[in-house]
Amino acid sequence: MYDNPLTPALSNLMKACQKFKTTESKVLAAHLNKSPATVRTEFQRAMALMNVNCRYAALKKAEENGWLEVPSKQH
Repeated sequence: MYDNPLTPALSNLMKACQKFKTTESKVLAAHLNKSPATVRTEFQRAMALMNVNCRYAALKKAEENGWLEVPSKQH
């Protein structure tokens, strides 16, 4: 597992992709209360951070590296 390069906003975007099973900006923007342009910009930032060329690859890489999992609470 690599260190998570995603900001909280980018993590939320990737988690929304999982939840709603889409990477479409308009759909995600409605659920995240953001503009579609903001969602597009966040996808561009995420793809650049992860060095991938498409939204699906970004989501897959985040999932494979465990960056979208909720950390377990340590007692």
